[in-house]
Order: sequence, then structure tokens, then C-alpha cells
Amino acid sequence: MGWLDYICSSHTIYPRLVKMFYANLATSTTCIANSFVLGTPICITPDLIAETLGIPNEGITNFHDIGKTEALGICLEQPNVNPIMNVTSSHLPIASRIVLLLVTNTFLPKQGSHTLPSERDLKFVACVKNGTQINLPYLIVNHLLSRPNHTPYPMLLSRIISTVLASFNIDIPDDEQSVKPSHKHLVNKAGLRQLNLEFEEGEWVKVRGRGREPVREQAHVGGGDDDDEEDDPWQYEMRPNVGTSSGSSSRPTLDSLMARMDVA
Repeated sequence: MGWLDYICSSHTIYPRLVKMFYANLATSTTCIANSFVLGTPICITPDLIAETLGIPNEGITNFHDIGKTEALGICLEQPNVNPIMNVTSSHLPIASRIVLLLVTNTFLPKQGSHTLPSERDLKFVACVKNGTQINLPYLIVNHLLSRPNHTPYPMLLSRIISTVLASFNIDIPDDEQSVKPSHKHLVNKAGLRQLNLEFEEGEWVKVRGRGREPVREQAHVGGGDDDDEEDDPWQYEMRPNVGTSSGSSSRPTLDSLMARMDVA
């Protein structure tokens, strides 16, 4: 998809500047995000996202042309699925779960449960798996405009803000609050190597000593998505964990997925 460099990139995060960007974000009826940071206008367009991240600015901008059942079949890697059943991330084979993790944490980050993918999440995963080019810059701008209260993309926005301020010869103050990105913000090459994962000849392989063997998929069951709309607000609402057992409703991580591989 041409997104590998974006996934593997890292940049210092400036939490206060990111919050300032969202606080000053103007409402828009187009795919352009206008705001101010330190008195400097920040205008984010799909072209700017593509240039900053080095990713293509082309492809589909919505998922209307892919059916829910078709998307489920691709995600589950099964020819026949039951479209009336709910699907959780545990139903998905490992490859689909890794892509879903990237979708819900990096491409279109959301708050709340990550174990119940929305219809849009599943369609996104299906398009990635079948090679349909997605206009990620367009979706990123549209997503940050529609989720200002969740302040998504802290690392990306910090990178853009730094670049724009530098173009105006404005330095970020030395005492400006800054944090290094954590594993929640990025999936880098070093981290994947630590997990003994490499991508060779079109498939993920788990390195074992000198030899390599393809990642073994878990047995999975058929399922389907609910009838909610793609942008159902409930999908993005924070849900408190009350009286749940440890790990039963926790957010999946790349480490936990890799641990599941080891027991296969």
C-alpha cells in the first residue's frame, strides 16, 4: 500500500501543541483542517499529509462499494460467512488481526473497545488484504475533523506542526512539553525484529533460530458484523471496564498477538 515508512516512522510528541491545534480547529465542510498553533495558521490537506508521510494520495475515499459480507469473507479468509453474527477480533486470523490493530491504533485511531471492530474497520482491513488502494491521506484528514474531542494522531500532528512552524522560522520553545512515542503510537522495525517477525515473499514469517517458518493461523469460526452504520458513535465511545476479569476486555497489543502465535 506504500505505507510502510509511515508505520515505521517516529517523531517527538508535543501534547500541549496538539491540544492547541484541536482547540482552535475550525469546522469544515471540505476535507481541509484549518487551525492555529502559537499564533501560526496550520492548514492540513490530503496533499500535505501525503507529502509529509511520503504515502500515495490516491485511491478510494469511502467503502461503499464493498459489501459487508464480502468484507467479512476476506477478513475471516472463509468463503461462506454468516452476516447476522457479530464478529470480534478473536475470530480473525492473525494476519487480519495485525492489520486491524494498525487500523484502530494508527490509520483511523479510536477510543473504547478494540475487540469489536466496526463495519468500516472490517472493510478497511478487507481492502488492505485484497490490494484495493485506499486514499489514506484523505481518510486521515476526514478522521481528525470528525473526532476532535479524541485528539487522534498526536505524533503525526506534532510532526506537521513542527514542519509548519519551521517554515515560518518559528522555533518550538525549549521548555515545551514533549514525550517520546510509546508502542501505542508506532510499530517500528526494531520492535518487529524483537518479536522475531519478518516480512518475506509476501507473507509474515516468524524467525526461529536460523530457519524461518510461516506464521501459523489459529483455528477460527465464521461470523458477521452487526447492522450498525460505519460511523456509529457507539463504536468510538469510551467504555469503562467495570468488574471485568483481567485481560477479558483489555485492548489487544502486538505483543499479545505474537504470544498467541507462540502457542499455535
